Amino acid sequence: MATKSEVVGAALRRLGILSVDETVSADQIGYCGDVLDALLSELQSLWGVTFSWTVATVPAAGFLPLSYLLAAEVAPHYMVNPPETPGRSMARFRAYALPDDRDDRRDTNDDGIVSADEETAGLATAFY
Repeated sequence: MATKSEVVGAALRRLGILSVDETVSADQIGYCGDVLDALLSELQSLWGVTFSWTVATVPAAGFLPLSYLLAAEVAPHYMVNPPETPGRSMARFRAYALPDDRDDRRDTNDDGIVSADEETAGLATAFY
């Protein structure tokens, strides 16, 4: 489990604001921590994603996606370009938070049966 300050530190290191041997300042924790809290609230209210954890106890699997998403959000504040777009960061976090748990990914309507059309579409998308 990672803490809020560890997520903030990883985000700021990703942006080049902090070096590996620097610790996160109270001001950085204050600003980035508020953004992080707002991000999780937004994810829960807009996307309907519920978490069994808080920003004080981020699971290992969510640590990098959450810190990359935070980096994309706070980059303009520090006047740097994020290493990846906010949309890509969001997609990465959504892949963690909303995994595809279908038995067969070709079953796009999730009825338990892969139809001929779904089979064809699955073959067509295998190359992309």
